[in-house]
Amino acid sequence: MRSGKERFEKSLERASRLNLEATIRELAKHEGERRASPKQIDRRRRELLSRYSDPLTANRQLERVLKGNDLTDISYLLRGLVVARSVGRVVVRERGRIEAYGTGFLVAPGVLMTNEHVLTTGAEIAESWVEFDYERDLDGNERRPKRFALLSQPEPVIVNELDFTLCAVSAVADTGQRLSDFGWLKLKGQAGKAFVGEYLTIVQHPGGEPKQVCVRENKLITSDENSPYLWYQTDTTGGSSGSPVFNNDWDVVGLHHSSVPRTKVIKGQQTWFALNGEPWTSDMGDDRIDWLANEGIRISRIMDYLRQQHASHPLARAVMDAPDAPRHAGSGLEAHAHESVTTEWSEDGMLRVRVPVELGVRVGIGNLTNGNGNGNGNGNGNGNGNGHHFAASNGARSLDLAASAPFLIQSGVVEKVEIDQSNYNRRKGYAPGFLGAGTSVRLPTVTAKAKKGLFMLGRSPELKYWNYSVLFNTARKLALVSAANVDPGQWRGNRDADGDTWFNDTRVPDEQQVGKAFYKKQAKFEADRTKSPFDQGHLTRRKDVQWGADDASAKRNGDDSYHYTNCAPQHWQFNQNAKVNGIWFRLEEHAAQASGGERFCVFNGPIYDAPLCKTGNDGRLRLAPNGKRVKDGNFGGIAIPKQFFKVFVYRSGKKLKHAAFIVTQEDLLQTIDRLRDERTKPWLSDREVRLYQVSLKQIEQLTGLDFGNLGLATTPDEDVEESALLGEGAPIEDPAELRF
Repeated sequence: MRSGKERFEKSLERASRLNLEATIRELAKHEGERRASPKQIDRRRRELLSRYSDPLTANRQLERVLKGNDLTDISYLLRGLVVARSVGRVVVRERGRIEAYGTGFLVAPGVLMTNEHVLTTGAEIAESWVEFDYERDLDGNERRPKRFALLSQPEPVIVNELDFTLCAVSAVADTGQRLSDFGWLKLKGQAGKAFVGEYLTIVQHPGGEPKQVCVRENKLITSDENSPYLWYQTDTTGGSSGSPVFNNDWDVVGLHHSSVPRTKVIKGQQTWFALNGEPWTSDMGDDRIDWLANEGIRISRIMDYLRQQHASHPLARAVMDAPDAPRHAGSGLEAHAHESVTTEWSEDGMLRVRVPVELGVRVGIGNLTNGNGNGNGNGNGNGNGNGHHFAASNGARSLDLAASAPFLIQSGVVEKVEIDQSNYNRRKGYAPGFLGAGTSVRLPTVTAKAKKGLFMLGRSPELKYWNYSVLFNTARKLALVSAANVDPGQWRGNRDADGDTWFNDTRVPDEQQVGKAFYKKQAKFEADRTKSPFDQGHLTRRKDVQWGADDASAKRNGDDSYHYTNCAPQHWQFNQNAKVNGIWFRLEEHAAQASGGERFCVFNGPIYDAPLCKTGNDGRLRLAPNGKRVKDGNFGGIAIPKQFFKVFVYRSGKKLKHAAFIVTQEDLLQTIDRLRDERTKPWLSDREVRLYQVSLKQIEQLTGLDFGNLGLATTPDEDVEESALLGEGAPIEDPAELRF
């Protein structure tokens, strides 16, 4: 274990360049505020939505963090207990003797992370161990720690410049307990996971003592995404090196590695100070130093390093590909829930995780398979037949992480959106003959009443992109329809976009498309979504077009969906609503299931000046497609569509079929003062998003689009009553109500 003096001096030098003391004083003047960029807020909101599923709960949590509100749900403590289980005391040994203590934490099944200055060499690792459960119980008594040997094979990843070490851990402790009982902390590569001024938490073994945690006086002081370091005020001491640094939502944002002492220049020399205000001397010990702040390595920088420098290393791969740990793992709240979870490093450097899986399949959302038994769901399986597999035996499933690596990477990687705008002429756009067998499903034509503002590119109204095309309306500055060819068999990845970077289409004048200016000027209202309610909502989904012959072309095609011509203002509760996301934003999975995993076409678009819904005799809202048209309200000079449509066309055997849907966000729009209009009274009160299945004829009537003979050539399922396809039925509440 390397000495800390040099490390402290380097941290102090970096802190001096930042004028850290002045930064701390300035932060104290704004107690309770959080300094977060709109990009950070958007990322955090999406992370909270994936965790809580309920957008209102997620938004409440985000607002509390932003405003410095110490109140939080009691589940915060329960989640803290779970993540703390993955933190252990590292016992460093050399030549048979204990030399020092540090802290480490599991970051994947069978993989430990700590500082390079804690575990510096492979020989040191081979002699050392990590202890879990070294902590006090409810009565204050020390629990018996479980000792796991650290392994020098596979070869550890030891990086001095970022002060981190990854090493393998034995699967079974000296007590016989399994390592898998302690879960792991999945590391996320995106930057900006903590806001300046946010309270951080370090779970640690200070001075080699039983596990402890600091829950107050622990603010993030400064964070620069161009720097590998975070500075924060959390209390730590010797032995805390290698501890995970958590944000307020228990995401790991940093690897603690050093402290910054309070100093003053005395007689030309920089002098460290002790807690008693006197100059510090080495005989006082590190615990008497008046530490100004602490320094950690940003997890996003470590993940970038692993991807760039060690992409093929088995330990790095295990970290990058790690799934979310089972929520019950090691929580101590469900004693037997994880009894048969096991992990083991084989001699050839392959990590194998055996997990008992109980599969509950509900027909409709994402749990679909193709003819080969490979899942095509959104992140729940693979759709390319590349050998990622579950091997079944008597009801148990064995997940081979090495074999599943491509799938796991795709489900968790945050990538930069990149669009080459110099080669629009190479894009093929929507293909009418995509379904094959002499079938032509052409783009809809625009009727005379909808042609006002139709954008023309030369003699054609079609804006072609990779795997999709758009017909655009310059009068509304939004699309009329976005039409995509979808091949579930070649879906590649489930990547998330870095900050939702969008691009204007350079073929359309900027002033004729709702672009960055509309969304960006609302950025200062991000913390109060009643003032800034609109997300940049895809029409054609990224995943719809993120398919191709290889990963590179699939990413290129998926990135191409980030054109503002393929975007519409969607209320954040519509765009992020878990209940609706489960149906509206996964209708493509239903279409893929209905087509047997074969190709299909999907048409997406807004409905302009749609009639309002009406209340039925049973008190439930009904779509009223034949009702009086009501002008869309304006926000920031842009008329906001109340409704959106989707039309799917697919083959079922020798038959060509279609399914059409409308979703309305009108209730949500009525909550926005600037969109209220006396003509729209009475306002709807329950503020929900509703999905209806309708006939293709109704879509044509509402949009002014003509799908030609598609309605005649296709045959909906015979058991669907006509009334259910005329928008007169109740809104769809359950996937089982869908008809394909």
